[in-house]
Amino acid sequence: MPGRYSYTSPWSRGNDPWFRIGQIDVTTTVGLIGLGIISVFMWAIEGTNHEISRKLFLAPQKVLDGEIWRLLTWPLVNQASFWTIFLFFILYMLGNQLENLMGRRTFLYLLLALTVIPALVVTLASLSNSDSIGLYGLRFVELGVLIAFAAQFPFARFWPGIPAWGIVSVIVGLQFLDALQMRSGLHALALLSVALTALLGMRSLGYATELHWIPALPIGGKSRNQSHERPKRKKRFKKNHLRAVSEFRDRHTEREIDQILDQVADDGIESLSKEQRKRLEQHSKELRKRRGR
Repeated sequence: MPGRYSYTSPWSRGNDPWFRIGQIDVTTTVGLIGLGIISVFMWAIEGTNHEISRKLFLAPQKVLDGEIWRLLTWPLVNQASFWTIFLFFILYMLGNQLENLMGRRTFLYLLLALTVIPALVVTLASLSNSDSIGLYGLRFVELGVLIAFAAQFPFARFWPGIPAWGIVSVIVGLQFLDALQMRSGLHALALLSVALTALLGMRSLGYATELHWIPALPIGGKSRNQSHERPKRKKRFKKNHLRAVSEFRDRHTEREIDQILDQVADDGIESLSKEQRKRLEQHSKELRKRRGR
């Protein structure tokens, strides 16, 4: 049965994939989550020494000694836990929506900025700070995506009806309180740099236009190609959504009519209510119209 085990996501419709693996569209978000899942297995397989992971996470002194790759690889160290998987789920939902809005390439640039800029800031700050910090895990990138999402959609509702800006304020506030509790200035600096990168990045790329108090850096903003591609993506997203809704309604109608016909076969047509008879007649008219086309 072809397509029986195919994979589709309601959040990723409209996103242009970089490539496909079987039935999976590998978008920027899906690719990032895939690397995160691989890193979880790697963490578990390594054992207690974590020899590979220790060469990937951000250690400022190691970067200053020439291990520049740590500025990019530190998000790819993720412990195997329930909260890590929950983080991936949130990143998947919000990331797909931002990628659908911004396009795969622009969203990739934002993710790279959320990775490299905080790592550089922490590394340079460690030169004049006796405090030591090791950054690792997608949680900082996910926080940046959450802030970027709230900047673009501040009144989007999260369960149980809390707006995005409220959720972000609480999460960021708790993170800073945690840094204060640990007396870690570098940790607080990392959080601040993630938040500023997300906000400045969204404004500079031409989004989050309601946040007038945040300056927009002259980095090009929305390109002409993106402005032409975005209506196409929205149109394709709307078309796919309407098709999915239509298919769902057809399946629901078929099940409803089958139940009515089963009742007629068992108890006779007199057992039907007025609403059921009206529904059966309406369905018969729709079938005649389709056949007459």
